[in-house]
Amino acid sequence: MSLDALLHRREPTAFELFTQDPLRFLARKAYESTSKRPELVASSADRVPVRIVCISDTHSQHAQLGTLPDGDILIHAGDLTHSGTPEEVHDALQWLASQPHPHKIFIAGNHDHALSDEETRATLLHAFPGLVYLQQSATTIAVRERTFRIYGSPLTPAHGSWAFQYPRASPAQANWDSIPSDTDILVTHGPPMHHVDKGSGCAALLSAVWKVRPRLHICGHIHAARGVESLSWTRAQAAYERILARKGGWWDLLVVFFGGVFGRTLAKDSTILVNAASLGGFRDEQVRGAIVIDL
Repeated sequence: MSLDALLHRREPTAFELFTQDPLRFLARKAYESTSKRPELVASSADRVPVRIVCISDTHSQHAQLGTLPDGDILIHAGDLTHSGTPEEVHDALQWLASQPHPHKIFIAGNHDHALSDEETRATLLHAFPGLVYLQQSATTIAVRERTFRIYGSPLTPAHGSWAFQYPRASPAQANWDSIPSDTDILVTHGPPMHHVDKGSGCAALLSAVWKVRPRLHICGHIHAARGVESLSWTRAQAAYERILARKGGWWDLLVVFFGGVFGRTLAKDSTILVNAASLGGFRDEQVRGAIVIDL
């Protein structure tokens, strides 16, 4: 395939996707009809919501985002920089620290090499005491008499010689089991498998999130998978994941379909999953704004 053809290749049609894999195509359509409904991203009506502003994968293009939406908590899910130099990280953190949000939390991504060096990281963080950096660690913050336990990890399955990676075949190195069970907001650079991941998520992370079930899970990394999804931790979701893992059959499709028809309300322990990748397009030429979630 020529470079010109690669740059201007068209997306496959729905019919082409159906003929390639009918079961997975229909499962995605049935599942997406309920998991991405806007009304599922909502807060309790009996109290003032806490507004979380989500961004990720700004890759040194943070100045192009313009004015961010107001909110109580600003969270950056990694890849603040393009090349990961200390100068790039400093510039990104200076921009992040200048934002008016009362609480500003961030993790690193695989591009942020400078943050993987302990001494360099300490120097950079010392310059911005108003920022909270999480690296396989947790923090607790209070907003209007409500407390939120937030855990963050920069780790992603290995691809190339980037920072903060673990072998996909050895996910135990990511230590996902260390995510506290009382986590309200989970921040990981990469997504869990089968959800806002375009097929590149982590299966071990998905297993961990099934156990923890945070109120909100923010990620990025896979730019083309940007979006919001509601995970309801039901039999229908499990059936959908089996189909995408090529372990399920047509019976599972019926479970997904009827789960969507009759499971119209969001379960109490559901998770809002956000892939907040800011850059998009084949050459990251698109700059997309923040995603706002009210809890």
